[in-house]
Amino acid sequence: MAVVAVELVRPEPDWAAALARAMERPTGVPERRQRPEDRGEDAADGSTPPRRRISDELIWLRDFIDDPRAHSFASESGAAHLWWPVGDADSGETLERLQRLRDRGILDAAGFLLHDESLDDIDLEDA
Repeated sequence: MAVVAVELVRPEPDWAAALARAMERPTGVPERRQRPEDRGEDAADGSTPPRRRISDELIWLRDFIDDPRAHSFASESGAAHLWWPVGDADSGETLERLQRLRDRGILDAAGFLLHDESLDDIDLEDA
């Protein structure tokens, strides 16, 4: 059962605003002008998998919004328009990718809310 869903809260997604937000450098992050191999970091030789760029995550978001079934998502339009992962896509990786888009403000810029039920499993009184 999916613990995460994406809800469109505008009449249609604002992809231009989402792209503009993705192009902004996060606060406190210096501009990068060197390639990882130039800085002596692990290259793409399999030692450490490269981290996805936020623009890759935005492309992934648009892909599953435009064609949910092809990307193992289900969709429902009613009082709200929702997308949620099914099958193999219903994983921690999907949750992490969507949380990253939320944390960078890209979901909000595009007009989406992230519903994350994984936090419901945590008993805050015990914390």
